[in-house]
Amino acid sequence: MAEGETLFCAFHPNVPTTLRCNRCGRPICVRCAVQTPVGYRCRECVAGQQALFFNARPLDYGIAAVAALVLGLIAAPLVAALGFWAIFVGPLVGSLTAGAVHRLIGRRRGRWIWLVASGGLAAGLLLWRLPLWLASPFLLTRALWDGVYLAMAISTVIGYLRFWR
Repeated sequence: MAEGETLFCAFHPNVPTTLRCNRCGRPICVRCAVQTPVGYRCRECVAGQQALFFNARPLDYGIAAVAALVLGLIAAPLVAALGFWAIFVGPLVGSLTAGAVHRLIGRRRGRWIWLVASGGLAAGLLLWRLPLWLASPFLLTRALWDGVYLAMAISTVIGYLRFWR
């Protein structure tokens, strides 16, 4: 680069910059720069590096969905019988589901495995409870405890599969 030459961001051509991605060397502006422990990188280089950590196969998503649905169907009658105690059962079911899914997919990581497992748990509860909710709309307290259970179970699945693993 010549001494007086002005660089412009590779993604925002009207924005002058002095930064460069330390991996690919593209000029990037402050809005495009992502700070990493080794310096600033462009979003594409960061996304490429993160993609290496996700090694789940497409079949793993189906396995996760089926496993979470089955465990959700098994837990739904238990939650229906417990009412208030669903607060304590939710994290237990969530951790059991996340652990089972993680083992069944061969301990591989997927970008959206946590979402699929959470949807399976919700679908299991919904398949079990929806006929009851439609038959008797006065069961609002039951729906409330089902919602509390689901919030606790799903937050545990998300914490385990998305953030911890």
